[in-house]
Amino acid sequence: MSAGHVPLGELCEMDRQGIQPDDPLTAELPFVGVENVVGGTGLLNFDTDSRIGDQKSTTFRFNRRHVLYGKLRPYLNKVAVPEFVGRCSTELVPLLPRDGVDRDFLAHLLRRKETVEFVMASITGSRMPRADMKVLMSMPVPFPSLDEQRRIADILNRAARIENLRARANKYLRNFFPALFVRMFGDPIENSKGWNIKPLKYACILAQYGTSKKADEQPGGIPVLRMGNVAYDGDLDCTDLKYVKLSDAEIEKYVLCTGDILFNRTNSKELVGKTGIWDGRFKAVAASYFIRLRMDKSIVCPEYVWAFMNSHAMKRHLFNMARGAIGQANINAKELKSLPLPVPPIDLQRQYAEIIGRVRDTTAATEPSSATVSTLNTSLATHLFGDFR
Repeated sequence: MSAGHVPLGELCEMDRQGIQPDDPLTAELPFVGVENVVGGTGLLNFDTDSRIGDQKSTTFRFNRRHVLYGKLRPYLNKVAVPEFVGRCSTELVPLLPRDGVDRDFLAHLLRRKETVEFVMASITGSRMPRADMKVLMSMPVPFPSLDEQRRIADILNRAARIENLRARANKYLRNFFPALFVRMFGDPIENSKGWNIKPLKYACILAQYGTSKKADEQPGGIPVLRMGNVAYDGDLDCTDLKYVKLSDAEIEKYVLCTGDILFNRTNSKELVGKTGIWDGRFKAVAASYFIRLRMDKSIVCPEYVWAFMNSHAMKRHLFNMARGAIGQANINAKELKSLPLPVPPIDLQRQYAEIIGRVRDTTAATEPSSATVSTLNTSLATHLFGDFR
């Protein structure tokens, strides 16, 4: 242990107060799932429409004193500071700061890249990695005076607000897609506009599972998209890639084409059904967690199918449809292809695709400056905390 450093467990304690599904508090307290926490920022997003935890499983109680730490896939860096009393998924661990510890300081300490790297170093061979909380609580961390903690937290909070403003602007643009979809096509479950209904397979010319080859962190193969590369709202995040070595024949079989739909067939129940659309930004394949769909573009636009799968109504439908436990659920290719798909006129679908294409171009134009702000904030945190790896 370095001078001035203590185990994280001396700054906080795990405060896992369980609430059972039949407890009256289950209906009274607002629920936070791991999917509601925006990685890296700590913002809470309740537009995911997830129903996980609604009187179906044990949850943890929290209040305004806690920091919520996301132990599922810790590389996603989900650490929140709630400003209300509620309950959360057991994949979020409420941490209670001890006396003399500033809550915001603790949150920034948990959110820094050095903490993510420390936790990930103890994880091996897991398809759905979870942080070992004993390892996390043993991590050496700085423990400055309370005044110094507050000074550090204030600087990082101000920097975070700049980054969060950009994140909110991009979020508003992304929220435009489902709103426009409902306006143009109506609720896809109710089919209020009376479109012809066909099974999804009617418009599908390929439905294929991705490669099951083991991925490696070191470049030397072809990039492979994994579960974490598709966000809950359907966005692609290719900042964390792994690679697989495939033969020419395997590459030809699995390589993604622009417009391919990527359906996350197996995941925790609230995340099954995440659906992305490949934009052809580089040559890549998908992992076996995905079902790749290629659509007949004379019948449907891929962008329409992507928006259909990511609509709030379909999110609810897929959650109820997924088989299995909360920790691991599944929707197979046969079930996916049987989904009832409203088929509006192709010209109307193309109009929608053109509009969201223009919005995406606008969002992409802001990404370089957003990335710069994020990098500067990461460097600032490293400077303030020092390099404690």
